[in-house]
Amino acid sequence: MTNLEHYKAAFNSVGWFIPPYVTMIFLSTMAEHINEGSQPFDQHDLEGFLSIIYSPENQAAMVTERYPVTPYIQDYKIIIQEAVQAHFLGLDHVAVAGLMPVIEGAGKKLAKSRSVLFTYITSVFINLADDCKNDAIKNNIGAVGEVVSMMESFAEFAEKHLYVNSGSYSLTDKTNRHGILHGAYGDEDYGSPINFYKCIAAVDFLCFVSAFRASISWLAPSPTEASTRLSQFYNKCMCFDRVKYTKE
Repeated sequence: MTNLEHYKAAFNSVGWFIPPYVTMIFLSTMAEHINEGSQPFDQHDLEGFLSIIYSPENQAAMVTERYPVTPYIQDYKIIIQEAVQAHFLGLDHVAVAGLMPVIEGAGKKLAKSRSVLFTYITSVFINLADDCKNDAIKNNIGAVGEVVSMMESFAEFAEKHLYVNSGSYSLTDKTNRHGILHGAYGDEDYGSPINFYKCIAAVDFLCFVSAFRASISWLAPSPTEASTRLSQFYNKCMCFDRVKYTKE
C-alpha cells in the first residue's frame, strides 16, 4: 500500500499538510526544496510555492466549478467567493476572517453527516479525518495509502497549527484560528497571502472529504469559459495596490 509519508513529514514540518487537487510532480518538487535546500525552508518560501497552487486560474476554476456543487461547501459559496476576491485585491485580513467560519461550519456539517462525534472544534477535524481514513481502508476507496497519509497530515495540521492555542503557535505566519478570531492577533501579526493559502487549502480539504460520498471528482476542476473570465478578473484585481492608512 503506497503512502505519502515522506510528503506528510516534509509539509507538516513547515506548518502545512498534503493538499488535494495538486499533482504529485509539484508535491515532489516542494518536498525536495523543504528537505534538501541549502537554507532552512521558511514561511516566505512556502508562500511562494502556495501562490502557484492557489493562482487566479486555479482559484477561479474552484469558485465556478467546485465550491457551488460540493455538498456542505456549497452552503458557503458566496462567502468563499468574496474571500477569494478579497485575497486577489490584497485584503488578506478580510479574506482569512471570512474563511475561518466556513472551515468550522462546513467541518461540523460534514462530521454530523458522517455521524462523527466531537466535543470541541479541534476534535471535529481530527475525528473527521480519522473516520475518512477508516472509511478508505474498510471500503478500499481511492489510492488507500495516499488517502490515509492525507487524512493524517490534515489532522496534524489542525491540531498543531490551525487550532493550537495561539500562545503556542510557533511559526511567523500566525495562521491560527484562536489568535485571529479572538482578536489576540493584530494588524501586523497576520494578513499575508500565506494566511489565505492555508485557509483556502483547508476548505479544499473539506471538498475532498465531501467527495467521499458525493459524485464529485477528486481531481482539480478543468478550466471553463466561466472560470477563464473570472481568472481574468482576478488578475485585474491584482493590479490594484493595497491602500494602507496610517494614523497622522
